[in-house]
Amino acid sequence: MKVFSKVIDIHTYGPMEFHPITNIVRKIVKENCSADGIIWLSVEGATPALLILQKGMEKAFIEYITKIIPFTTWRHGNAYAHLTSTLISTNLAIPIINSEPVLNYGEEIYLLETRPVYNHIRRILIELHCNNRSPPHPKERAFSCNMPSLI
Repeated sequence: MKVFSKVIDIHTYGPMEFHPITNIVRKIVKENCSADGIIWLSVEGATPALLILQKGMEKAFIEYITKIIPFTTWRHGNAYAHLTSTLISTNLAIPIINSEPVLNYGEEIYLLETRPVYNHIRRILIELHCNNRSPPHPKERAFSCNMPSLI
């Protein structure tokens, strides 16, 4: 099992703005994993969020999340950002098969900036656990085990 770690910085603005990071994740996986594994992402801070969302659904998602957590002030003025981050999560784990993150067609990985900031830097820790294996010898055959269904 190979473990690879990397920290990336993303310049953000907000509030409630999506920053796609799918291409960055794909590139890191392609460069460091020649088989199957898992990639784990964690963003620093108490207000950003990481999520996987169907491309084109960003506006609908924001409309929905702001109905659940309205923009209101409480003590320091950005309680909504903390609640949104907590509800969505600051971590993601994505399986890798054949050197590709497993995403459905049209899905994107996003960093969501919830605070009203401009040119803010968000740091994301990426950790890749990969079962790198050499390709099978051409004379070796793959086989499957056909087991009866238990259902």
